Amino acid sequence: MAVERKRTTAKWKLAKLKDHPRQAEMFGDVGDEELEALAENMKKRGLRDPIEIMPDGTVIAGHQRVRAAKLLGWAEIDVVVLHDLAALGPAAVEERFVEDNFLRRQLGPLAKAKCIRRLMELEEGKAIGSFGFTKKEELKSRIAKRMGLSLRSVNRYLLLLETPVAIQEAFDKGEIPLVTAGKVALLTKLAQADFARRIAAGEKLVDVLAEHAKGGSAESDVGKSFGRLLATLRREIPLVRGQRDRIHAGRVQKAEASIREAIVVLNEFAPVRARS
Repeated sequence: MAVERKRTTAKWKLAKLKDHPRQAEMFGDVGDEELEALAENMKKRGLRDPIEIMPDGTVIAGHQRVRAAKLLGWAEIDVVVLHDLAALGPAAVEERFVEDNFLRRQLGPLAKAKCIRRLMELEEGKAIGSFGFTKKEELKSRIAKRMGLSLRSVNRYLLLLETPVAIQEAFDKGEIPLVTAGKVALLTKLAQADFARRIAAGEKLVDVLAEHAKGGSAESDVGKSFGRLLATLRREIPLVRGQRDRIHAGRVQKAEASIREAIVVLNEFAPVRARS
């Protein structure tokens, strides 16, 4: 019987290595100045950590080090071939690829948000067929722990990606903090569009926020929306309890806990007028 290989170290020709298919789309490359600095460091100190690759030569960790090695004219580079990861399938491979870039690279805020969303999509893909809402919250908690984030930050990053592009760009440039972007995501689409238009037109963030805080039309709109949503969630708790005869009691308790957690998250972002 063949013995399954875990990981092997070797020297590979740079010409045989290839980028992960989502590298350009999700992360891109560092600029020339940063690449040259990395190459200079590798020239002086050598390659500190080997490149992590799949058995077919696809790079999982180390795309920029490979570029720097090519800039230096190297023909070969040290690699670790992840046979064990390859055996787990494409989803596990992509998870490792995304996590490594998130933890190693100096990513911008928006790129981090996209990483979290992609990890969430991959986790949900693995959880198909399980008890939906509770499982989704558990997956968020798992991702938060793995990435060194709070559950609150994970929720805010995911909400950010539901806002107009102008809001996302303002956040990425540091013009809007994550907590504000999260609040904007919970406005109605009409209010979001107005918020984005005014920021893009050059209005000061502090002025736009001040108007919302005074209870302008958009603020009133979102207040009503929050009120309806929170009321609906609160009504769901007794309805879920009523399903004890048909659903396993443990699942009922988990569903109830998830609804309560959703109420907490919504209250965190809700305007004061929407809390009652």
